[in-house]
Amino acid sequence: MLKGNRAPFIKPCSISDPNLNQCIEKSIELAGPKFADGIPELGIAPLDPVQLGTVVVDNPALKLTFSDTVVTGLRDFKVNSYKMNTDKGKAVLDFTANVTLKANYVMDGQVLILPIRGDGQAKIKITNLNIVIKYDYATTDGHWVVSGYKDSYKMDRAQFKFTNLFGGNKELANTIGNVINANWEPVIRDIAPVAFQNIIAACVNEAKKLFAAVPANQLLLP
Repeated sequence: MLKGNRAPFIKPCSISDPNLNQCIEKSIELAGPKFADGIPELGIAPLDPVQLGTVVVDNPALKLTFSDTVVTGLRDFKVNSYKMNTDKGKAVLDFTANVTLKANYVMDGQVLILPIRGDGQAKIKITNLNIVIKYDYATTDGHWVVSGYKDSYKMDRAQFKFTNLFGGNKELANTIGNVINANWEPVIRDIAPVAFQNIIAACVNEAKKLFAAVPANQLLLP
């Protein structure tokens, strides 16, 4: 059992600080890399890489399954803003990261009304993935407990690479590859929402573990 300061990597702010939000922003950025690496003694799993396992995309036009899915890049996130209302038990974290998803894939169906099929390795690079998480919390038995959250995300660019499309037909693969990368926005809407939801859920779940392991008065001073 850990005693004393359970999170020495966190520089806590004071609730009486008139610039509380800005202080917490800096604290999150300083602690972020350590948090993303995982903290076994607090039961916190790594978020870089984050293991998503199997991700299934099942829409009317496309069947796509990612397996052994791994996402990297969250460690180098940048906090855009943090807002906390201690009276209402509400907070908003807005951050950006460049992330890469790698997985094995099996795909069959249509993208942009074009037929696509294959099985091999997938790589999706996301430039400036901007995630906003709004959460509600309460203090129970001296610890913060997240009671619910809402999220949203957007990005500047997505780039796709799928090996072994169309049974290895390079001409067809190059054609569809050029099309989906030129029209990345509708493609990412078709294939990625489940993966993004899983990424955000992983972030929230590990934050919940931190709150459960570290007393609130070590995260926010009087």
